[in-house]
Amino acid sequence: MAARLTAEFLKDWKNEVNPDLQKERDTCTFNIQELTFLLDGGQEKTKRRKELENILFTKYADLFSFKKRPSQNKSEMYESSVAKSVKVFQMKREYGWTEEDFDMTTRILNYDFALSLHHTMFIPAIERLATDEQKAKWLPLAQSYQIIGTYAQTELGHGTNLLGLETTATFDRATDEFVVNTPRLSSMKWWPGGLAKSSTHAIVLAQLIIDGKNHGMHPFMLQLRSLDDHMPIPGIKVGDIGKKVGANMVDNGYLILDKVRIPRQNMFMRNAVVTREGKFTQLSNNKANYATMVLVRVNIIGWTKDTLRQAACVSTRYSAVRRQTTLKPGTPEQQVLDFQTQQLKIFPAVAASYACHFIGEDMYTSYHAAYAEIMKGNNRKLAELHAQSSGLKAFLTDMSTAMVETCRRSCGGHGYLISSGVAENMVASLALVTIEGENTVLYLQTARYLMKQMANAVSGTKTEGPTAYMNRDFTSYVCPIDTKQDCRNLVKLREVYTQRAHRVVMSVAQKLQMDMESGLPQEVVFNKNMVALVRAARAHLHLTVIDIYITKLGNLRETSSTELSKVMTELCNFYVIHGMVQESGDFLEMETLGLSQMDWLRQEEMEMLAVLRPNIVGLVDAFDMHDETVASTLGQYNGNAYQNLFESTQYEPMNQTEVHPAYYKHLRGLLKDQTLSKL
Repeated sequence: MAARLTAEFLKDWKNEVNPDLQKERDTCTFNIQELTFLLDGGQEKTKRRKELENILFTKYADLFSFKKRPSQNKSEMYESSVAKSVKVFQMKREYGWTEEDFDMTTRILNYDFALSLHHTMFIPAIERLATDEQKAKWLPLAQSYQIIGTYAQTELGHGTNLLGLETTATFDRATDEFVVNTPRLSSMKWWPGGLAKSSTHAIVLAQLIIDGKNHGMHPFMLQLRSLDDHMPIPGIKVGDIGKKVGANMVDNGYLILDKVRIPRQNMFMRNAVVTREGKFTQLSNNKANYATMVLVRVNIIGWTKDTLRQAACVSTRYSAVRRQTTLKPGTPEQQVLDFQTQQLKIFPAVAASYACHFIGEDMYTSYHAAYAEIMKGNNRKLAELHAQSSGLKAFLTDMSTAMVETCRRSCGGHGYLISSGVAENMVASLALVTIEGENTVLYLQTARYLMKQMANAVSGTKTEGPTAYMNRDFTSYVCPIDTKQDCRNLVKLREVYTQRAHRVVMSVAQKLQMDMESGLPQEVVFNKNMVALVRAARAHLHLTVIDIYITKLGNLRETSSTELSKVMTELCNFYVIHGMVQESGDFLEMETLGLSQMDWLRQEEMEMLAVLRPNIVGLVDAFDMHDETVASTLGQYNGNAYQNLFESTQYEPMNQTEVHPAYYKHLRGLLKDQTLSKL
């Protein structure tokens, strides 16, 4: 009876598109598909993505559906995700997928991938850190999944401070082996994904010790588990670190090593060599060992885009179908999307999603260009790449985390449900601000680079790339915004951002110089100015984001229709202005803007909400995410949020029985306690 009533209750919404959402699509002023092709990198890639979606969500619909995930416990989530990972690995071989196909598949699956580090860190680390001979041995095993690996760098007591890692690899000349050891509690490896239960091997970062001398951090290949029965190797204790705020489908683990012996050849020796006699030779800059970590930070920028655009998509679609209150008595309830306050919550996230997309493309291209040079032994671009990838990872994950949470709140009470999708996006975004470097530390790494570049510029050495603005003479700067109309001039707005970055970085550099000249020790000077250094990094990175966005927009204008170009220009303009309003204190304090200009910008920000309003649903539809990728009851393409919400309750374990066991254990005694009733 209950099942029949449920079916009757749901049937009116099946296979129908919410009329409010359909109206938004009908009034969109640009070709949504044209924008989708642009985001995917061309029509053929869109076609390929849809082919992969069809395989995943039609042929294997039950396995890859998100609908049961909100009701799973940690062990169930892990097992389900392992099953998905294994099936994807099998399909990769079965269908002859390219690496691009595989990467596209992981994005389609919303990174619900327990064994992700095998592809994102383990294999890339072998490619970047191993000799040709070592690659010939390990890569075929990893690529054919005869071994599953992870990357074990972070320790219980040390994360970002790589120089402080305590795991040791001591060379034993008598046996031609390294003895790898975690000598104290704080030195155990802690956090690597896939370490606890999945991986058979790990690339372990350890301090290389030869004859009592420390030669710094180097990578070593360790076997963790038997390839016969998956039991840990003697001397190895490995386990799960416990339930996390999110991403519980991944078995993040700990690793204790009790004097584990490995062959000398298991040290990756592309950048440094230890001979049979125990002679150590550094072949290239030891910072080349960080190439894998830099790649992951570049990848995180892409993950940030995916998390943010999902949240923006859900909150936009839901705001279009949710009706609540009315601006005029006696009229129907308004679409929440019509309220200006709601628009100011959602529209910045949509605009930022596109900013992250373009920055991700730019950083990916920059990384691979620099990596090609690094592989040739040229590390000239490594410092710049490290500074930019570190800083942008921090800036964009900070930005997206705040925006995803705002999107969640914009969904009202329903946004608190796991099934809404935005709650999961929020906790996924939280992880990104600490993995591969806590953000404050990364800002400081970027700031150190900026201080060196500013010193070069002041001394007459020309700076290049993202810091080229330091070469310019800004002493005669006059704010280029003369009228309110200038707030729509991206060239002039970029100039204001450039001036602000230059003045903030210069002021911090001057303060450091004054403190140094006063006789303070360098470490005291650095600690005294940490907050200012973070501010300098953020100003520089904000300029970088704006610069890339505007540059990419210029390229887009040359290849896109007039209608699409117009909408994308409006979106970029809004993002640039919104950033200036958000950071108004900085712009005013650095005297790059006056009070009149800031007032114009605030007015323009509000006016641009109305400009973007007709196309905002089209802008999130252009992401063209499958409903299983959006993974939200509130944000599916059909817009039937209430039907989807109620349907999701049918998967809840609590609803599988009419009476819960807790009634018999506890409630019945209370309800039937006659002593209480007499009182």
